[in-house]
Amino acid sequence: MDNSADPRTEQIRLAVVQFPRTAPDRAAHIHRMADYLVNLEPADIVLLPEDWLGPQVVPWPEYLGMVKILAAGLPPACLLVSGAQYVETADGVFSRGLFLLPGREIPFDKQFPSQAVGERGFVRPGRFLPVVEHRGVRLGAVVCVDLMYPELTRRLALQGAEVVLNPANIPADRLELWRALGLVRAAENTVFLACANNTGTNYEDGRPVSGGSFVARPNGCGFSAAGPCEGVYYFDIDLTEIKAVRRRWPYLADVRGLREGIQHCPGGKPPASD
Repeated sequence: MDNSADPRTEQIRLAVVQFPRTAPDRAAHIHRMADYLVNLEPADIVLLPEDWLGPQVVPWPEYLGMVKILAAGLPPACLLVSGAQYVETADGVFSRGLFLLPGREIPFDKQFPSQAVGERGFVRPGRFLPVVEHRGVRLGAVVCVDLMYPELTRRLALQGAEVVLNPANIPADRLELWRALGLVRAAENTVFLACANNTGTNYEDGRPVSGGSFVARPNGCGFSAAGPCEGVYYFDIDLTEIKAVRRRWPYLADVRGLREGIQHCPGGKPPASD
């Protein structure tokens, strides 16, 4: 997605939809999501959770058409991040989402389908892990369990992502762990990490999914979080925090140096000669 002509903004408003998967069918879920987006307050980015349509596999053309219609109902400058859904493509089933603006759609995938919930029996490893630009801000997405793999968030950060989005479907008994992961990924990469979770639903083993969506800050010292209720939650993100934190924590610069073969000298002292 090439928005390089967009003026850079240092303040963005993120709308996270905490979706209740309580409707009896897919059409009812679509109608409910459309109602949320029609009544949206001003926002720069809208983030939906993983599998908000339910755990079924949806044909890719149907999914693409549906989310493009949802995106078309938003203001022209609002980016929709569609969550992720099991979709059937010509190459198999993927857990796939989209970055959408009118006339533009960029896919992203879950790279490592979950073994714990049986995804590896039918979902293929992902192909797409892009960094996109919106209003001069660079964004990436890791789907649900991909947050467990620090290499993925680090890869996005090294490619310039300042905000990493995590559409998820996390049970209540794992929410504390997920928030800890969010804080760590944000701090070690000095980025904002935003998680959108479903609510009012259950895993197949009966464990409840009860919201708790959050945004972790790049200093790793705090986050803003939603409660268990359904609805749209708004988070204001000040990107100048990233610059301030990176002046103190040069983690990404250090890692880039290692990748480029630069030898660092702690304390400014050269290594002893052989």
